[in-house]
Amino acid sequence: MDYDAEPVATAGMLVTIRYDDSGETETFVLGRRFGKHTDLPVYSTLSPVGRAILGARPGERRIAMIPHDTRPMPVTLLSAEPFADRAGHQVPS
Repeated sequence: MDYDAEPVATAGMLVTIRYDDSGETETFVLGRRFGKHTDLPVYSTLSPVGRAILGARPGERRIAMIPHDTRPMPVTLLSAEPFADRAGHQVPS
């Protein structure tokens, strides 16, 4: 497996994750809100889910710890790709 060719979840990436307990998927921008060019959710790298998947590769399962909840929340990174805003500009990470 060529790890250098696989994308890694970092700030400025468009990511899709699966909440393993429910099977639901969610797509969002990892990092910070980059202007008004997206209606997608944006999760900070300091949020529980953002922190959990930061540095993950597609297929990798991580555990998000939600404050004031005793149950860990397993999530799997399904995809990660550089996010470009609606105007087509590459967004800085």
